[in-house]
Order: sequence, then structure tokens, then C-alpha cells
Amino acid sequence: MAVRVLLSDTPAATWEMAFRPDDDPRLLRENGIFGFDTDGATGCFADAGAWEPLLALFEKGLIQGDPNLDPDVYEDINDSMYLLRTRDHASGGELAAFATTGDGTYPVWVGRCEAGEVVGVVVLVEGMPELLPESGATTVA
Repeated sequence: MAVRVLLSDTPAATWEMAFRPDDDPRLLRENGIFGFDTDGATGCFADAGAWEPLLALFEKGLIQGDPNLDPDVYEDINDSMYLLRTRDHASGGELAAFATTGDGTYPVWVGRCEAGEVVGVVVLVEGMPELLPESGATTVA
């Protein structure tokens, strides 16, 4: 199971694990991952430039349970894996929070188009997907 955000309609030509500036892939053990840690079984996609006001709205709505939040800035989403969305009108930034399968570390994958631009981001929240064969390749049953 995975959660994704699409930044473009252009298909991804490559996928790579996302790294923070201080992550060193040479230090990964076999089958190791870099990712984000959670102790609240929750992750999110958010505009980094608006992190502080978006986080404040998230905490005010989800953690403090403020019933008076404007629906234009805070929205509970009940029909999907996403828990809620917050919006900062001043910056235009948004945060979309989602449930994970529990506490732990979750890998983040970045999809790039042929030109190298980021077109999507995927968070694996359970298991690893089966890789599809390349075009023209055959599979063995």
C-alpha cells in the first residue's frame, strides 16, 4: 500500500529513494531504507515554505480538536486514506496528512521524468511493490 502525490501528468521514467542532506546511502545495510519516522502512525505531504502555519492548523484541528476552524483552512477527509488537509491562504501552501500502518520509518520515493524533473512522490506505508518487467521483457512463472 502506498500514498502518492502527483506533481505532473508526465509519467515517471525513474524512481529513486529520497534522501535528506545528511543521509549517506553508503551506510545503508542490505534492504535498508531512509525515510521519515513517525510515532503517531501519521505522515504528510506539505509545502515546506509554509510548514509552520500548516503545522499549527494541523495541531489545532487534529490534536486540540478545535471545532471552530474555518473549513477553507481545515478539512477532515473521511472517504480515503488521507486524514485531513490544511491550507495556508497567505502562502498558498497545503498539507495533506495520511495514516500509516503504525509507528516506524517509512521510505519516500521520488519519480522523475525523462528530463529529470520531479513528477511524483510516493510513500510506501506497507510492504514493497512487485516490480513490473521492462517493456518487451518476458516474465517467468
